[in-house]
Amino acid sequence: MSQQPLRICILENGRTPDDLIDEFGSYPKMIDKWLSPYLPEATFTYLSPVRGEKLPAPDDFDGFILTGSKHSTYERSPWMVGLIALLQQLRQKRIPVFGICFGHQIMADAYGGLNAKSSKGWGVGSQQYNYETPELPGRIASFVFHQDQVQKVPPEATRIGGSAHCENGVFAYSFPAISVQYHPEFSAEYIQALAKKFRGDLLSDYVSANALDSIAHLPVDASPVAKWVADFFRTHCTQ
Repeated sequence: MSQQPLRICILENGRTPDDLIDEFGSYPKMIDKWLSPYLPEATFTYLSPVRGEKLPAPDDFDGFILTGSKHSTYERSPWMVGLIALLQQLRQKRIPVFGICFGHQIMADAYGGLNAKSSKGWGVGSQQYNYETPELPGRIASFVFHQDQVQKVPPEATRIGGSAHCENGVFAYSFPAISVQYHPEFSAEYIQALAKKFRGDLLSDYVSANALDSIAHLPVDASPVAKWVADFFRTHCTQ
């Protein structure tokens, strides 16, 4: 039996570095490439709040995905204020939303949590995430690139996963919303390129070298997360 067609909007909150975009593509394209094999009935539309594009109305799409970003939620740029308002509308209308990295953080912000720079510093490379949900394996390695973390869990969120570096790493909400701090859409080649590009700038030599070593020794398979996210949209977009 064929699946019901779904209209999913990917909101671009950050941009791939100019010197890497030709090789790796934009963040929405990475997400599309990662998720579409597991959600073939979906049509993905890309809109870019960070570039100043107008936000859609909640009912324009069946579901939403929020990308990562180099920005921090506490910057409170005008486009972030608009995004928070949209997220609150999505909660009210029970339209499903999935957030990645910055998306995870701004969802927490919109729904009553708190973000800050972590005292644990940068997390870069491959990290082991542990889960407390039957919908995912107990342990999955995932790619990370972040300094900010959710410090206060939103009142309507349940923490269902995390790592030694990031305790509040995966949330499921009491309304149709899930989010992850890591990047299931990133390839090993892209996270390697970031670790090398920002060495000596954003990242210390130690953090960069440790990231590259983790990528080499802790393989990542993002397919279980893709299946989980696909099932989430398939379930909640049709209710």
